[in-house]
Amino acid sequence: MVKVVVGEESQVKLAENRLSKSGVPCQVGLVIGNLSGKLDRGFIFDLIPTPLNDNGEPACSIIGGAKDDRKKASKGKSLPHSSALFIDKDWLAEHARQVGRMLVGGMKVVGIYVWTNESSFKNSTITLCQAAKAVAEAAPLLEVDWDERLLVHIGYSPLRWTCRNCSLASNITSGNLRPCDFKMGKILSTRQAFRCTYDFDLRLPIYQGSSSKRLVDILHHGISIHAKELKGAKALIDGKLANEDEQFDLGGVHDVEFLLPFMEDKYLEGL
Repeated sequence: MVKVVVGEESQVKLAENRLSKSGVPCQVGLVIGNLSGKLDRGFIFDLIPTPLNDNGEPACSIIGGAKDDRKKASKGKSLPHSSALFIDKDWLAEHARQVGRMLVGGMKVVGIYVWTNESSFKNSTITLCQAAKAVAEAAPLLEVDWDERLLVHIGYSPLRWTCRNCSLASNITSGNLRPCDFKMGKILSTRQAFRCTYDFDLRLPIYQGSSSKRLVDILHHGISIHAKELKGAKALIDGKLANEDEQFDLGGVHDVEFLLPFMEDKYLEGL
């Protein structure tokens, strides 16, 4: 379970300035980063706002109470306690699906963020957990079996950042949220870039006439078997056999090559 979350200071400040100047009462978007089970830590690289949907409507809006209580809060008046958030979970999930496909290795969609007042946040915990679960299903962390995502709340009046773990249990309640420490730091400067080009020849049988197997099913099956073989490959980094505990110099791009054991078209078995 993630206990501490570190946000990239430069990107967090950019997001904070963007939201403060936007004038919108609420906004929802994606948290980009990664999660470390060994360290029990989460790392936030950036926050990406979800764009307007096909009808030109925002993915998040406040229902009940005042539509925009930021001016009221600045005048010292009490905020409405009946307001809550409406989130277009399908559109948010579609955004996560598309962004997840474009991210480079080592960067994942690890949760969602919401910019809203404190009362709307407290009245919408179940809605937010459902949104986080929809995002997790649309952009899964394939490398690890991780049953939680991050929920970052940026509140205004006063401006404050808080972070919570959101459990992806089937039965969603307010108890699915657990607080975790949030702090800022310079983490992107410690990231390292690796470049790998892997060529392979994949031959698959194509059935003629009546067959219960579709072409897309045959392709998916063949590629999935080949992907499993790659998990057992050894890696050469800059010409040297990689060691899990080895440290590499920062700066520049490291070249990676795969070493696979000799197999006689094993990936074609079972097709």
